Amino acid sequence: MPHLLNVWPSASQYLRDAHRVLLLFDYDGTLTPIVDRPSLALLPSETKDLLLRLSRQEKFFVGVISGRSLKDVTAMVGIDGLIYAGNHGLEIRGPGMDFIHPEASRLEGSVSQVYSHLQRGLAHLPGVSVENKGLSLSVHYRLAPDGAAPEVEAAVAAAAGPLEESGQVKVTRGKKVVEVRPAVPWHKGKAISKLQATYSQASLPVFFGDDITDEDGFAAVQDSGGLAVFVGPERTPTRALYRVDSPREVAETLRLMEQL
Repeated sequence: MPHLLNVWPSASQYLRDAHRVLLLFDYDGTLTPIVDRPSLALLPSETKDLLLRLSRQEKFFVGVISGRSLKDVTAMVGIDGLIYAGNHGLEIRGPGMDFIHPEASRLEGSVSQVYSHLQRGLAHLPGVSVENKGLSLSVHYRLAPDGAAPEVEAAVAAAAGPLEESGQVKVTRGKKVVEVRPAVPWHKGKAISKLQATYSQASLPVFFGDDITDEDGFAAVQDSGGLAVFVGPERTPTRALYRVDSPREVAETLRLMEQL
């Protein structure tokens, strides 16, 4: 898998040739480094300035697709006029677009029920936090002692298992996080396809991501002839065809895009 900056002369030609570009990013681990507490994952000022300037160029539709809630990711990025997709695309807001997945909205009560159980079931574990994101929830255990993962998984299985078996919720996993979402056929790839249909003037989709939940997005972008870029170490299994090492190199790529 080539490093994007090493092959920039050829990769950037796709961007130059495109009439308009749908430029999308995950947030945590992509635009900003992974940190112990999600609330501390602050967008670097340089990256924010670059996103703002690119969003003002006619060539780019710029958006962020995050596992965070729509309200949270909008506040963390804080740039007016961008496309924001929260809860892995179950809720999206952008220029001319305001979308909430209807089936996910109907199942919000089931997710809330699991949240109540997990708050009680995990309260004794230090370093574990349960985040209610409305349409989904996340159990973060990056700050928990080593070996806490099995107890977290057991608590999630007890709280979510019956609703998972009945087809109301599904459990997914990322970097030191377990998520409970409504069991609807939706993921970042479906969200990107919806964005492509909405912003159909963009002939080239581009997506940067760093985690397992971004893999569906990579597949959707590449199936459309776009560029998918994994952010992380080489030799990490991924569907993306390009990679960069870190959020710092994502910012470096944004600087190069500004010069196109």
